[in-house]
Amino acid sequence: MVALFKKILKLRKKLRSAKIGNKRLPMKIKICLLVGILAILILSGYGHSQDRIKDISTLKQDHAFYLSGKAADSAIVDDEIQKAFNESYTRRYFSVWHQDRPRCSREDVLWDFNKYGENPGYGENQRRHERSWVEALKQNASLDRYPNRGIRGIALVNTDLRALPTSRPCFEGLDSDSGYPFDRLQISAITANSPVYVSHVSQDKAWVHVETSTYFGWVNARDIAFVEESFARSWQNGRYAVLIRDRIPIYNEKGRFCFKAPLGAQFPLLREEGEFLDVMIAVADENRQAVLSVARLARENAVPRPFKMTRANLARVANELINQPYGWGGLHQNRDCSSMLMDFFAPFGIWLPRNSKQQAHEAGRFIDLGNLSPEEKEAAILSYGIPYATLIWRKGHIMLYMGSYEGKALIFHNMWGVTTQDPRGRKGRKVVGRSVITTLRPGIESCNGRAPGCDPLQSVLGMTLLLPNAPMPPEPASPSQVSNP
Repeated sequence: MVALFKKILKLRKKLRSAKIGNKRLPMKIKICLLVGILAILILSGYGHSQDRIKDISTLKQDHAFYLSGKAADSAIVDDEIQKAFNESYTRRYFSVWHQDRPRCSREDVLWDFNKYGENPGYGENQRRHERSWVEALKQNASLDRYPNRGIRGIALVNTDLRALPTSRPCFEGLDSDSGYPFDRLQISAITANSPVYVSHVSQDKAWVHVETSTYFGWVNARDIAFVEESFARSWQNGRYAVLIRDRIPIYNEKGRFCFKAPLGAQFPLLREEGEFLDVMIAVADENRQAVLSVARLARENAVPRPFKMTRANLARVANELINQPYGWGGLHQNRDCSSMLMDFFAPFGIWLPRNSKQQAHEAGRFIDLGNLSPEEKEAAILSYGIPYATLIWRKGHIMLYMGSYEGKALIFHNMWGVTTQDPRGRKGRKVVGRSVITTLRPGIESCNGRAPGCDPLQSVLGMTLLLPNAPMPPEPASPSQVSNP
């Protein structure tokens, strides 16, 4: 956009002195010329293009549409395998309540202070942070006494996991790839009533350092309640209800609003009564101790976990997440690529790690596609990928394989944007900023000559088969193409 304004100013100066013969151009002609040139510049790639992606405009953004001709009510995994997934999910989800010390060391916690102390980045006012800002946060963290706590906790509301004990942002730069919404201090969102392990409290007691089942960081102390043994035993009752719709308001037994629960949120199930599920929720007493309360969920919004993995159910849950805003690290309680997949699989009892690389290498059997041509990569995905049970990975991004449509592999992913390249070789970006259905090559029409760095399929590095009984490709002649971390 800055380049566009500079271009306009140069043109304006030229038009001021423009002549036909010895006569200056009339003002009306100058204005028309300026408007026309401005329109051409915008259409030719200057400015900030949004969402003009062929895949998004031509592919129906509805998961149910692609079920046509398929057995919608048939499960893609048998009951015993899904039961094993679900039991593993429960163990991992509550793992932080069964540890007696922090998993991360003092050096792990200090790492972010050192990193941002060297490069404190930009704040919300687009001015550089002073290094003293990070130093003050470090002093308040009082890490010379880490860990000063070691207690179970639970999130009372949806909250943010931060790299440093502050809600102020840190942007690497000011453009669309390093500025908003990429707050580098935002690690993840934490869903209301998620279990945590509290390892440390800041000097001013405003922040607590916690560990979740997937990561660690700082949380506003007001959003956490401490958990005693009796509460933990009641909460881990072995039966859980999980949300299959997004942002559902939750009220306690007195009708008081508590929070909005996202899809994938889960609560101990007390009983099933007709069209309702009664569940436990956590609230805090005057001493910030967690106490039990009761909420009622409609069956249209929640189900007992695990939700059967039929094609219809998979499409139903995926459609709840379609067109949702992109949120780096869960910023504003929105989802990025990896958190969307975490929440998508939660109702089915399949646990995923938090970031894209871990999901690709730890969630199932990883198949390396890095040395294949783009065409060979797509052929391998079409041959061995299981729809809605296969992850597609490229560096920094994770996607869900949906199956084939008109001979092309389709994926569902929450994406920030696509790289573009014009005929003059200038690279840019088209911002999508939401969850969409695309082919493996979204935005390829904006890559002049399909430039190597511009083709999304070329950067695909592998796929991950989540189901243990999925058929594997034949062993390659080179060193093992398939790894099982």
